[in-house]
This record gives sequence, C-alpha cells and structure tokens, in this order.
Amino acid sequence: HSAGFQELLTSDYAKAQLDKQARRIAAAANAVPSTTTPAYDEPYYRVEDASNGQRARVQIKTTGPRSVRHEHLTQALLRSL
Repeated sequence: HSAGFQELLTSDYAKAQLDKQARRIAAAANAVPSTTTPAYDEPYYRVEDASNGQRARVQIKTTGPRSVRHEHLTQALLRSL
C-alpha cells in the first residue's frame, strides 16, 4: 500500500490540483491594489513547482522587495488563504 500512496503523492493529478489551488490563491492576492508609488505593474506573487521525488508541492512566492513590502502592508497572500 505504501507504494500506491507514494504514487498518489507524486501523481500528475496531485500536481495539477495543487497548481490549480495555488494559482487561485496567488490570483486573489495579486488582485489587491498596489501599495507602492508608482504602482507596481507586475504581479506581486508567483507560483512555482517545488515537487520532489516524494511529494507533489507548489510554492507561492513574492516576486521581489516591493512584493515583500506589499505583503507586509496588506497581508494579501495570508488573507487569500
């Protein structure tokens, strides 16, 4: 049973489901208006695949120092969860 469970954790289906949820969360966080001047014209958050041989994973990351500041002020990503 352990091999079957491992296959499930690393399956394309699992990756697709995680990616779908992460993109929804990142989109909601990116919809929060810019807090920097001039307004930031790039997304504040991006989704990255972080899968390894044992588990399908995704990460939602800030895109740079302005995004970190935006998150500090708005908690947009935290509120999108």
